[in-house]
Formats: sequence, C-alpha cells, structure tokens
Amino acid sequence: FPVTILLAEGPVKYWQSKGKTTSEDDTNLIIDNFPDPDNKIKIIHSTFTEKDEQCNAYIPFIRDDIDYICNLDSDEVFKKEDLVKIIRFLEREKPTSVSIRSCTFYGGFDYYLTGFEQKPDNFRRIFRIVKGSKWITHRPPTIFYPPSSNIIPKHIDGDILYRETGVEMYHYSYVFPLQVNKKIKYYKDVLSGDNAIDNYFEKVYLPWICGDENKKKEIEDIYDGVHEFKPQNRGSCRTSLFKGVHPESIQKNMEYLK
Repeated sequence: FPVTILLAEGPVKYWQSKGKTTSEDDTNLIIDNFPDPDNKIKIIHSTFTEKDEQCNAYIPFIRDDIDYICNLDSDEVFKKEDLVKIIRFLEREKPTSVSIRSCTFYGGFDYYLTGFEQKPDNFRRIFRIVKGSKWITHRPPTIFYPPSSNIIPKHIDGDILYRETGVEMYHYSYVFPLQVNKKIKYYKDVLSGDNAIDNYFEKVYLPWICGDENKKKEIEDIYDGVHEFKPQNRGSCRTSLFKGVHPESIQKNMEYLK
C-alpha cells in the first residue's frame, strides 16, 4: 500500500506562552534519525496557533495517490494486523470518515476506561482526502472538501468498525503521571474549563493510582468513574481490568515503560 508518514512537531500557542519552542524530550532526536529507506517520512518542525493549524501544516505534503489520512496523536497505537484490516475495510466500504473505538489505558497498563470514553464517535481518525482538502477544525476533526470533488458524506462510527473488524485503538493517554498532569492543565485552561473537575490530578488521578482496590472503588463511586470531566457532564466513565493483548511495540518495551 502507498503510505506517507507526516509528522507535525512543535508547540501550540498555549505552550509557547510558557517558553516552549519545540519538543524538550527525545522526540526530535528520534524522528530526525528514524530509518526511512523508502523516503516515506516528512517532518514539519514549527510552532502553531492551535492543532487546526498544526494539522493543516502537513496537508501540502500528501501525495496525489493517497486516498485516506489517519490523523493520530503520539499516544495512540495500533496493532499491525489491525491496520491491514482497516485498509481492507476502507477498500470495501469507501467511507468519507471513520471513528475508531478507543481502549484508553488509565494509571498504567492494566486498566482501561469504559462508558463515556468509548462513545462511538469520540475519536474520528480516518478521512477521505482529495486535492484541495483541508482541516476546518481538529475538535471535532472535520475535513473541508472543495465543491468540485462532489464527495457524498458516508460516515462509519467506531462501534460499526469494531463490530465489522474487531479493530480498536490502543490509547495510552492516562498512563504516565507527568504526561497526565501537563495534559489536564492544558485542557482545563484552554478547552474544558468549568466542564472539568477542579484539581483533578491531585483529587482523582494520583489518589487512584496510589490507592489499593478499596481506594480506587471509593474514588470511582464519588465521581462515577475517573475521567477529568465532571460526571454530570459526561456520564459514567469507570475503569475495567484489561484482559486483551497490547500492541507488539508496547509489549516489547513494557518493562521500560513501567
């Protein structure tokens, strides 16, 4: 399959205001030196107003023979065999957009979030692409098509994709405390505001990951789960024990990640 891997690296305005001009971990070292014998990777290093601008930064580098884009964050991982299943599904159904069910891990690698986090359209990730397409917004992900494309919308939600293929996204967004602390502060300040639990990291996340099973249950009973949104705004979002198999890349590095 023809594939291009496009990476848009750099902080949005919120992080720029805190003095950030680029990634401060090993991100740049890794992506700039990643093996690319087939010349599939294109990296755009920059700063961005918001994620809308960041996503559109890679649009000019999409080749004309590419039919779909899969827009991913760095904490979203797929199994190799599931990518093939998705491609076969796209060839068969020819949708214009596809949501993917998320198995979102919480406080480590043993528990994942249910309920609100697994709504069928929480994570729109795959989009038909034609020349002249661009992102209108990243939240929710929405693509603009030029009128001349005559594209008729056909959306597939995550429940349908999961039912037809068994594919879900392995989402490691609540695994590492430093990662969660920074993300929650950003979301609270820029996006969620009063919709989110105040002092969530100190009141919910840290006590949950440091607590025993009784403490975990107590916290989930108070907040009807552990998602940072207030329960009255999101419904139930409790944890469940993960009984599946992590993607190969996670398994291979599990001890280091832990």
